[in-house]
Amino acid sequence: MDATQVVTVTPKERLDSASAGEFKAELATVAPSAKGIVIDLAATTFIDSAGLGALVSLLKNCTQRGLRLYLAGLTPQVRQIFELTRLYRLFDIFETAAQARTDLLGQA
Repeated sequence: MDATQVVTVTPKERLDSASAGEFKAELATVAPSAKGIVIDLAATTFIDSAGLGALVSLLKNCTQRGLRLYLAGLTPQVRQIFELTRLYRLFDIFETAAQARTDLLGQA
């Protein structure tokens, strides 16, 4: 896998019912040649059930397409939601987007 096959997406400050549709639409345009997606949540300070639903839907879609999906840069507030909902068990989570990209690129 080379760097052009890894797409990084950075959601807005809030990933909620107001922005989840836009987020899903943005992800629908991800290059068909992509082999991996990194969702960089470093700037996201709030996520609700609609945002979580969008991420779970994306994970399902990626799994069906044979793509790797990594989350990165979870802020303390977002990390707490993932721990409370136990969704951290479903996702590969990295401290930074750079670490996630490095891991993806190492997965030939």
